[in-house]
Amino acid sequence: MLDSLRISEAIDLTGEMLARTGLTRRLDDIAQLRDTYRYMIHYFMEGVPDASRDRQIAEIGDRLITLTDLAIRELKGKEGSDIYSSTLRYNNLRSESVGDLLRRYGDLSSMRQLSEAAESDDPELRRESEVILTNLFDAIFTSFGRRDDYRLIAEAAQSDYPDKALIAQAISALTLSLLFYYDRDKLETLLDIYENATTEKIAAKSLLGIVMTLVTHAERVNSNQAIKTRLSLWNDSIETYRRLRETVRVIVGSRDTERVATKMKEEVLPELQKLRPEIMKTMQEMPGDIDPSMLENNPEWEEILDRSGLSKKMQELNELQNDGADLMMVTFSNLKQFPFFNHASNWFLPFDARHTALKLTPEMRRVVESLLSVGNMICDSDMYSLASAFSQMPERQRQMISSQFNAQFEQMNEQMKDDRLKTSTPEFDLEILKSTRDLYRFFKLYRNRQGFPDPFLHPLDFISLPVIGEMMKDEEVVRLIGEFYFKRGYHAEALPLLQMLTEENHDDATLWEKIGFCQQQLGDYAGADESYTKALLLRHPGTWLLKRLAFTRRKLGNYPDAADYYEQLLEMEPENVSAMMNAGNTWLEADNPSTALKHFHHANYLQPDNPGIMRAIAWSELLVGNYAKSADYYNKIIGTGAQGGDYLNAGHAQLMLGNIREAVNLYRLAADNSDDRFTAAFEADIPTLTKLGADPKSLRLILDIILQATR
Repeated sequence: MLDSLRISEAIDLTGEMLARTGLTRRLDDIAQLRDTYRYMIHYFMEGVPDASRDRQIAEIGDRLITLTDLAIRELKGKEGSDIYSSTLRYNNLRSESVGDLLRRYGDLSSMRQLSEAAESDDPELRRESEVILTNLFDAIFTSFGRRDDYRLIAEAAQSDYPDKALIAQAISALTLSLLFYYDRDKLETLLDIYENATTEKIAAKSLLGIVMTLVTHAERVNSNQAIKTRLSLWNDSIETYRRLRETVRVIVGSRDTERVATKMKEEVLPELQKLRPEIMKTMQEMPGDIDPSMLENNPEWEEILDRSGLSKKMQELNELQNDGADLMMVTFSNLKQFPFFNHASNWFLPFDARHTALKLTPEMRRVVESLLSVGNMICDSDMYSLASAFSQMPERQRQMISSQFNAQFEQMNEQMKDDRLKTSTPEFDLEILKSTRDLYRFFKLYRNRQGFPDPFLHPLDFISLPVIGEMMKDEEVVRLIGEFYFKRGYHAEALPLLQMLTEENHDDATLWEKIGFCQQQLGDYAGADESYTKALLLRHPGTWLLKRLAFTRRKLGNYPDAADYYEQLLEMEPENVSAMMNAGNTWLEADNPSTALKHFHHANYLQPDNPGIMRAIAWSELLVGNYAKSADYYNKIIGTGAQGGDYLNAGHAQLMLGNIREAVNLYRLAADNSDDRFTAAFEADIPTLTKLGADPKSLRLILDIILQATR
């Protein structure tokens, strides 16, 4: 109704929804909107100029949709089975406000600080703080339109020493809640938190939440001029531009996570399992006291990996990881079954080795915390997975790990200090990577995620995001993301970005080649041919471009041109058998079997035992009228293992030689497996045989003889 400006009906319908769901206290809002609209129509009818009319219509529409969301939320809260609805029902029973929970958590934090100052750690005090933090997450997650509560959250985030666990939980709850129901006040709170962030972690988490909200509710944001104006002010900040660019890059990069995980599960891990007996045997044959250095660069191990093809796969995965791919997803996905991960809030909790759910000994805490320093790219939820796995280990294994770790701790500690000094990665970049991975794991692995709108379900169309999409149209960003998609084989996503780059780089031949390749992969051969031709006009073609031009011309049915490109390719690569065969087949399609034969004979000279080449020669000799030569080649093929089509074509050669009985015998062999398939193939060849001089009636008679014999 709003899309077609049936505003009066939309107001009535929303009022009816509020009444039916028991939200009668919000009917005053409907009355106010109706009065506002009535006055606006009155001025319109009187012809009074009103520059704010479009803004008023958008504002009315936004408020109506918000009230509609409220009605839907109320209804689902009573009956829905999704995590939001069930949490809302539980919170309604508990009746704890965000303000009350913030105060209680603050009191507990003060008590814990006093306890720690006295060098005492009270587990009960810690456990109570954890419960309050979980309840606070739920309260924020299911809140709606609570502007005063959101103000308290923003104030907590902007304090001089913000509690990192509290703020991380609050921002994550705001983000998840916004994905369910758009709440303008919540989005403005995230904007407040980001614009006044006191740490890089707060900036990263809040900016991620803002971007995900824009992805999910682009239309709602576009209808609100106040938020758009606020976002447009980011144009003046170089730092925000850099952060946005990195955020977009990381979200786009998450698209590759599933493919990497599949490669690990289906290719790498099964191969490692197959090699396990051989590796175990090699280790058993080593001396009793194995020096770790013996395992490094072991030629026998390298040979085992090379034979299995694992070395190449591991190298590819290593390159993916260097480009930012998330190889840890598959590693930790099986460690998300611990009870700790039953509650949504724990997926976003900053890692704390003292969390009461982990039950780690002081020695194991030391190990885990040191691993956190080593693996600074491991996200918090994965650290909790690792720590939970440690806590479940038998005591003997834990002692063994601790003793081995202690022996190397000093060396590792020095190495970590050195690495921290050398790193050039900005803190924000590291935090946005870890925060995105936490969010991605939640949407892909959380057991109660049904009903959650997954922002990672589709590729990120960052160009279409409200306001910031214009900022991201910068050539540097478009090229960065376009090249990522192209390199990873996401051609549908890469194509529009590469095409956008041609506006300023129209004479870039490489760019047109990549555009053409994307179009070819997507089945747009006419578009691909046009793009390849543009590249051809910009520079002397290499072999890659000639192959693509030949391919597209052939797909489009322009066989003479396609054959000509293959000829140019063969001038550069005269020994390329594949190009010879493609050229020959294209000349056949161009109805020039004589020229095709030259290429097939050349290929046969280089690969004399290749049956595919012999088949091409045999068929071409038939087409040029050299029936005896054709028959000889088919005899050679049949002698080395024939296919059904070989008997059929051999029969054609004998038929054209006048050996009807021999032809019929060969046709019978061709029809042995399937007379339906044989009939279709024979009938398809009748025009060719007729053109060579065969009598059409005789051909039909022969076909009838064969079919009669097979019944």
